[in-house]
Amino acid sequence: MNKVEKSKILNYCIQNAENLFFSHIKEIELIKKNKKIRYMDNNEVSDLIITFYFEEIIFSLEKQKKIINNIISTTAKIKMLLEYQLNYDLKRKYFLKKVFMHLSKEKKFSQILDYCFKISSKMWDLAGDASTDLNYYSKRLILSAVYSKTFIKIITLNGYKKEKIVGDIDSSLKKVKTFNEIKSKICSVDILSLFNKFKPDNSRGRGF
Repeated sequence: MNKVEKSKILNYCIQNAENLFFSHIKEIELIKKNKKIRYMDNNEVSDLIITFYFEEIIFSLEKQKKIINNIISTTAKIKMLLEYQLNYDLKRKYFLKKVFMHLSKEKKFSQILDYCFKISSKMWDLAGDASTDLNYYSKRLILSAVYSKTFIKIITLNGYKKEKIVGDIDSSLKKVKTFNEIKSKICSVDILSLFNKFKPDNSRGRGF
């Protein structure tokens, strides 16, 4: 199935999200008419559409690179990207709610975590982050937590408004202070010394 066909089905699902059920997605007329997915079951078609949506989100986020290029502060870049993405999510909250309900029902929790990590990773990439090793993962995990906290509010709270997004972002960033400070705290830990505590002491015998 080509991108145009996927886009048509995805747009239909987003526009009709309140009546969308992934467990019966093959009942949608657009899908019934598509011969390329005729022999796929509901879960396979659902995975196809959800994966395509996640890819489109990354592509949409990529377009913000030109907008943040003139911003010097890395934290300010991250904040702007968070605001953009969460506003994007809010416009599609009913669809996203159905997506994550489906993934939870199918126990595809790794796909949920992977989504949050990829969003956070793309934001750091766009902000110019060149970290490696522990710093690379710690920054993305922290940002995943910041992003997912407000994202969950968006898809679970009926009265959540656009005006609350900036305040929630600021509150979350304030709690972790600045990413550079978090980075310093993590890097100051002597990881090797922690591992050394678990090395066997030959003088004590074999233990277990």
